[in-house]
Amino acid sequence: MKYITLLPFMDRKEIRELAFKVLNGEVKGVKLVVLYPFLDHETLEEIVDHFVEKGEGKKLMSLLPFVSQETVNKIYESVKSGKVTNIKENYLLPFLGKAQIKELFDDLVKQAHEAAEAKGDDVDDEDEVDLDDE
Repeated sequence: MKYITLLPFMDRKEIRELAFKVLNGEVKGVKLVVLYPFLDHETLEEIVDHFVEKGEGKKLMSLLPFVSQETVNKIYESVKSGKVTNIKENYLLPFLGKAQIKELFDDLVKQAHEAAEAKGDDVDDEDEVDLDDE
């Protein structure tokens, strides 16, 4: 039997303690991501804060389905500011609210405009759009 099969029957406090032991490297062989569905929002917030502080974008991606909209916004702002790396803003799209998506869109349009002006391009005259350009 694996520890994963017992998680639904464990006390939240015990799972929280295990999560922090894994996070701190005190317990090996247990995947933190497996614990996420069994953790309360407060614990998930603390884990997010830990990964944001460490700048670990890849580890934050697996938390996205389990955290609140407010926490997703915090992650988005950390990625946008460059505090968190190894995660692209577009990975956050399914979890962002309309305001953040509009903000991201506006930023990308502004960047495209500035890049075109820097090149001296007249974007209105272009017949083709390069969809691969990010």
